[in-house]
Amino acid sequence: MYWKYSLGFLIASLVQAAIIATSEFLGISTLGAKITFGQLIIHILVGQAAGFLLMVIMQGIKGIAKINFWLVGSIYGAVVWLALVLINSVQGRINAPWTQGASTIIASLLAFVVYGVIVTYTIKKCGEYGANT
Repeated sequence: MYWKYSLGFLIASLVQAAIIATSEFLGISTLGAKITFGQLIIHILVGQAAGFLLMVIMQGIKGIAKINFWLVGSIYGAVVWLALVLINSVQGRINAPWTQGASTIIASLLAFVVYGVIVTYTIKKCGEYGANT
């Protein structure tokens, strides 16, 4: 059963990475994110962990499951964005978006919000919550 969640979280991570890579390629974003094979694997593993964390949160706090998945996903994506961007920028793996301008902030935040929406939809679709909210 958990493979359905993992597949959804994998799709979310790959879409997120594609948005970041495309915005970097087009010069919209200047995060400086280098997507090597090793970093893609780490990205996917962190995406799995963040997805399962949201699933545990939604199981523990039943009221969250009743909220529209667009809203939950957007908020969760923004929270994950803040946490992971802070960690990675402190470690020097990326440029802090807030030092790179509005387009970098918008592009990177959009990628994480899309990730959050896909993850939340996956949890609601595959879980006991139903996808009609």
